[in-house]
Amino acid sequence: MNSTALTLEISSVLFNIGAMLAFQGNTIHSSGGQENLKQASILFKRAAGFFAGVKAYSSRIDGAVSIDLTSDCCSMLENLCLAHAQRCFYEKASNDKMKESLLAKLASAVANLYASVQTALTAGELAKHFKGSSWPGEAAQEVFNFRSIAHVHAANGLEEEAKGMKKGQELGHLYSASSMLEQACKLKLNNTKEKELKAKITSMQALIAKAKKENDTIYHIPEEKSMPDPEAKQVVQSEALPSIQEAVGYDLFSALVPDTVRQAASQYASKRQEFCNQIVQEMNADTETCRHKLSTITPQVDACDLSEPGLPNRLKEKIAAIQSQDGVRGLMQRFQINLDMKEDVQASVKTAQRVIEEEEATDNDMRQKFGVRWTRSLSSSINEPLKKDMREIEKQLKLAADADDIVRGKIDSKRSLLDLLGLNAEQLDGMVAGSGDKAYECMSVQSAVIKTREAVAKLRLIIKEVDSLISQREQIRNSIIYRKEHEDAVKTLSNLILGGKTQTEAMDILLAGFAQLREEFVKNKKIVQELMQKLEKEIEEFLSEQKQDEEMSRRESVLSKISQAIDAYYEITSYVREGTSYYSATQEKVNKLRTRAEDFRVARDIQKEDLLSSITEACAQGTPVASPPAFAPPAAAFAPPAAAFAPPAA
Repeated sequence: MNSTALTLEISSVLFNIGAMLAFQGNTIHSSGGQENLKQASILFKRAAGFFAGVKAYSSRIDGAVSIDLTSDCCSMLENLCLAHAQRCFYEKASNDKMKESLLAKLASAVANLYASVQTALTAGELAKHFKGSSWPGEAAQEVFNFRSIAHVHAANGLEEEAKGMKKGQELGHLYSASSMLEQACKLKLNNTKEKELKAKITSMQALIAKAKKENDTIYHIPEEKSMPDPEAKQVVQSEALPSIQEAVGYDLFSALVPDTVRQAASQYASKRQEFCNQIVQEMNADTETCRHKLSTITPQVDACDLSEPGLPNRLKEKIAAIQSQDGVRGLMQRFQINLDMKEDVQASVKTAQRVIEEEEATDNDMRQKFGVRWTRSLSSSINEPLKKDMREIEKQLKLAADADDIVRGKIDSKRSLLDLLGLNAEQLDGMVAGSGDKAYECMSVQSAVIKTREAVAKLRLIIKEVDSLISQREQIRNSIIYRKEHEDAVKTLSNLILGGKTQTEAMDILLAGFAQLREEFVKNKKIVQELMQKLEKEIEEFLSEQKQDEEMSRRESVLSKISQAIDAYYEITSYVREGTSYYSATQEKVNKLRTRAEDFRVARDIQKEDLLSSITEACAQGTPVASPPAFAPPAAAFAPPAAAFAPPAA
């Protein structure tokens, strides 16, 4: 196959996908409902992107191409789909009772897009091709209709904003709206839309009469006989063609490697996930242990630090940072967002699962009904990649749900501590200082506390170093997650196996990369343990020299609770942040999975209707049904189904 033939084949496939998406968008739009309007708009934008892709590919073909692959035709079809998409957006905004001035701009943009379609259909070679077709007239009809709608919204917008003080301009817009409807009726298309437009003219005359009467009796503002078309606001654009990975969901070239390699890749991916989970869990557990020890030690140091009255500056800075993020309330909101995201993801998975199951059930019913005459491939076999991806997502969602339960348990168990972070700085300062805080007494006494301050400063340096090392673990965790998410198990494993490695050796080599990251954590953990041992020893020696009276014990107890509250906040924040990252990435994967499932069902429905037609025709002629061809000839691929581009009913 030469490059021209390949480009022609690609253009053919893109054209048919665009036609299918447009047909699906029109069908969903006709079903009504706010969610359907949103989905229809998305489908029309995708269709527009595919026609733009046809234009880009067909422009590379040397020599003449059929009319449907010309740049003019592809641009016209792209704008037609964008007009439908903008129309859906306008209708949803209208149902949502958006501001009249905004609706005027949206409707005006719909008219502009239909106008570009009408211009293309009445010029050059396209005019000859569509001679005798209803498309040019219907496009012109929609232009006048939406120009009229835009003027009516503009009039209503002036009424909302000026309260009748611009009645003359309102009348100008209504006159223009009426004129547009009259021009639409003059097209004499004798279709259902024309009857609706005539009814609109009657209603428009009533609106004009009412506005004119109000102006004559109340406002007495000079009338405008017409008004310029409202400013247009186009909110839709063609979606870029999806990459192969997005469109197919997995690497097509993975099918070229031996089945044993694919099985090994699946085993490796499972081992990799377990290995990464083990590292992260071990890291979280050790970090939690260290923070718990610090939450016991640091209050003892703070209690003996007589250089700062009330709440130490170190804790003040941490609390200020927490409250700048809306404190515990913000943390709870972020956690709730995670739970909402989880529900959305689960709902999308169920939708995709239902789509696959319904299509498979339909295929089984048809196969049982028609027997050997039902010659297409089993749905249960060709939808296996979708099912496999879905099972993996469901497995990960189960683990995520368990993690959410852990977070919820931590929140419940540490609620009383977290409530402390809702107090302001003055309240916390008062809690620590109490009535006899020695820090206040020592502010003017220098020599008596110098030795204590030096010892406290030394302890603080160790605590600061431990804090820094614990913070470095976040970078290690991010490196592990990034590497896991961006490593293609099939490609990396097949490269090693084809290079002469055994499956076991290849897996060990790949896991060694993660082992290096684990080694970084092990080194970090060892240093932290040594510092913690040193800190525990020195704090014990330090406290043995300090005289602990009742007031110092009270101060230590309060500081301990505040430190524990801060640690609890950051611990839970870490879990919530991981959840947000996971659900965001999973939501994108699931949306693509659902789109693939829906596209699969649409393609199978079209194939089903074609096969049913073949069976019916064969039964009528008394001839056996032939198996469907493996692919359609290019010439047939260029013929767009007319229904796919019919403007949605107003």
